[in-house]
Amino acid sequence: MSGKLKMDDIAALTGYSVSTVSRVLSGKAYTSDRARNAIIQCARKLGVLDELAFGRLLIKGIAVFAPARTFNARGDIFYREVTKGIADALAPWNIYLSWCGLEEQRADVGVFLDKARHKDINAIIIIGTDDPTILNLAATLNKPCVLINTHDREMRLDAVSPDHYAIGFSALNNVFERGHRRILTITSLRRETLYDRLNGVKDAYRFHHVAFNPQQALIVTEGFSADETQQSLRAWLNQRPSSEWPEVIFPGSVGMAAGVIRVLEQHRVRIPQDMSLITTDFAWNLENLLDTRFSGIAVPCRELGVEAVHVLQNRLNRPEAPVYNLLLQGTMRDCGTVTQATRHAARAEMGCDNDQGGLGLNEDAH
Repeated sequence: MSGKLKMDDIAALTGYSVSTVSRVLSGKAYTSDRARNAIIQCARKLGVLDELAFGRLLIKGIAVFAPARTFNARGDIFYREVTKGIADALAPWNIYLSWCGLEEQRADVGVFLDKARHKDINAIIIIGTDDPTILNLAATLNKPCVLINTHDREMRLDAVSPDHYAIGFSALNNVFERGHRRILTITSLRRETLYDRLNGVKDAYRFHHVAFNPQQALIVTEGFSADETQQSLRAWLNQRPSSEWPEVIFPGSVGMAAGVIRVLEQHRVRIPQDMSLITTDFAWNLENLLDTRFSGIAVPCRELGVEAVHVLQNRLNRPEAPVYNLLLQGTMRDCGTVTQATRHAARAEMGCDNDQGGLGLNEDAH
């Protein structure tokens, strides 16, 4: 049966005009909720939605919730890139889009319900919010909801996230395969997704039969700022002789990498000649924060937003489909800041002949 005949059938069965049916199936916003619901329900019964490509976006309006710092010009670059991905995916269509700040914990329930229940909203995206009350409410609103970079413990809501475990494993596996063994990971653990990444790091140690000693291999910070990382790393290095310093430092974000670089410069440690550095979350903004590009895992930020819109479309088309979690893989980028371990070993051997310790570094420049 042709598309035109199916629109005629839907019009006849619902009592709406063919032009109204066409507007709804084309994703146009200027139709009533009653008309949209009736036409989409009829189209679903006739199997029309199964044949629709993504170009037919059956979404009237989306409420996007994210931590308030997302919408600050100097705030969270990661989440801001995610929101740009959402906007890019919706750009071809006439879709109402509402942005709202919502904290990761103890979020404002009243604000969430007010925005989510808006008459022009028939889909929801929640970014980086761990508050179980918000997730419980989202599951009861009878509107498709997709989570980005968060978990629903009850497994009721679709989710799109970076594969944090794989990112942690891949980063450490890369340096282990280059022969390194003394690796210092710097991360925050304020969210469950960061524990996933740390579990990937630990599994890379197990895979390479290297013991993971958190006293020697891990610094945990409260946040991801360069200043906090700088203070933590400086204190960590000051407590140890240079012969026990790591061969590789793995900060968990570009902001953290900036703090690491400050400390290494103060100690006159060269990258990668004296110490290697690998990081994450860097591909989309490294050039703006740091003077040099560093090796690491590029996390697909904008792609998270784009895929979340696809998932919403799928849920509207197939409301009874199983709930699932889409994991996006990062991409390893080699910018030359992780050397082979033999180069560091040769540098350490030369450093042993002077009075400044195993690395031949100036420890007075603290």
